[in-house]
This record gives sequence, C-alpha cells and structure tokens, in this order.
Amino acid sequence: MTSIWFVLLVLTWGSVAVAASFEQDLAYGSDPLQRLDLALPDAKGFPTVIFLHGGSLTSGDKADEDYRNVPAPFPVAGIACANVNYRLAPAHDWPAQAEDVAAAVAWVREHIASRGGDPGKLYLMGHSSGATLAALVGSDARWLARHDLATSALQGVIPMGSIMWDVELEQALEKYGRERVEQAFGRDPDNKMYENLDAYLEHWPIRHIRGGMPPFLFLIAASEQEQPPVLATNRKFVEEARAKGNRAEYKVLPDRTHYSAIRRLGEPGDPAFALVRDFVHSASK
Repeated sequence: MTSIWFVLLVLTWGSVAVAASFEQDLAYGSDPLQRLDLALPDAKGFPTVIFLHGGSLTSGDKADEDYRNVPAPFPVAGIACANVNYRLAPAHDWPAQAEDVAAAVAWVREHIASRGGDPGKLYLMGHSSGATLAALVGSDARWLARHDLATSALQGVIPMGSIMWDVELEQALEKYGRERVEQAFGRDPDNKMYENLDAYLEHWPIRHIRGGMPPFLFLIAASEQEQPPVLATNRKFVEEARAKGNRAEYKVLPDRTHYSAIRRLGEPGDPAFALVRDFVHSASK
C-alpha cells in the first residue's frame, strides 16, 4: 500500500523562508501511476498549480531530476503545487494520459479546500509533452466533462515548451494526401498508442480552440523557438484564441533551452517562475 506522509519543509527562496507541508504519492486513481505530490504553503485560500511532466507520453516521472524540484518555489509565493504522474504508453494507450490529467484536476478540486486552498483557483501547467496535455485539457471540454467539470474550473493554463500541432504531418497531408500519410502513420511503431490517425490529429490542442477557454500563458525557451517550431505554433494558438475572445499570450525566455527552462524554475529570481507567479496571482484576484 502506498504510504502518505507529511514532513515540515523549510523552503528558502532568496531571503524568504516559509514553512510548508508536503504530501507524497497521493492517489487520484487506482493505477500505481495515478499519483501526485502536493506542496502546500502556510496560508489560507491559496491557488494551486497542477504540474505535468514531459516524456513524449511514454516516459517521465514526477521524481525525475528535471521535475522533482518543480514544486519548491511555489509555496514560497503563496501557491500550492501538485506534481502529477499519469499512465504512460505503451502500457496504456491514448487517451489514458488525457483522462488522467482530468482526473487529477478533479481530485485536487475536491480535496484542496481541506488543506486550506481555494478550489476555484486551479491552474494547469506542463512541460514538453506535459504542456501539450495541459493545453489540450484546457481547450477540449470533453476531458473535464467526464468529471462534471467545465474548462472554467481552471483559472489558467501554462504550457511550457511544446508545439501545438504536428507541423510536418500536416504538411505531409497537404503534399501527399490522406491515404499515403495514413499508411505511413500506421507503419510507425511510435504511433501504436493512438487508435488511428484521427485520434492522433485530435490530440493536438490547436484543433480545439473555442470561445470560453481559460486564460493561456505560453512559455518558450529561446533555443526552441524554431526547431521544433514552438514559437510559430504557440503564436498561432494565441492569435486564434484571442480571435475567439479568450485571453492568451506567450513569452520567450532568454538564455534558456528546453530543459534549462524547467530545471532552473526554482532558482531565486528565475524569470520563468516570476511569469508563472504573476500570471497566477493576477488571474486569482
């Protein structure tokens, strides 16, 4: 049986020390991967950021070197952070990953008030493929609807370092046609997690932009603007979201790579964390 334990953390960020509680491996489902860690500030009515690791939906873990320290700066800023694991392919085909993100959001919404948080102040954040998941669940209403929630249950979405559609595949569809692309798609073992080409295409957030979405803040490392084309796809998402009356913006992180952007999030004065913190606090007012 997975244990749930509490420790008193003294998180030092700059010159500020804040006492916080930390809960590890809380179950939001029955599968061993449906677990989250929860870092809480010593406060009341705080917002919560729900964070999703990357790994191409086939690997990655909240305990990985890249992701285990993500929650650390949040309690110092008066924000809780839930660091989420989810089921992975090939053991679990798509859409298990999106289903788990929605389930984790529903779990946090149900349980955060008992820990002092405000269930009306939830934010979804992800890095790399976790950013794709965050953007999808924040835009495609069907995932949260399975838990009788609308996307308005999220006060904001923060995708970090991911394209919003497969540019190369879309270009191939235009150049070679559906039949040839579908055949090639089916031969690629990396695509076995998707039932078919349509399921793959529909998992990209760009296909689900509509009015009434929560605010979006895209974070883009300087080195990933063009290859892969994170900037172009994020910018198009922002433009289309704004055209439908949503609040959306993107920010480029100078001197950051795909991985340093997330690894340095907890450094004192980190500009990426400052953007996240300010976005959360401004949207929570």
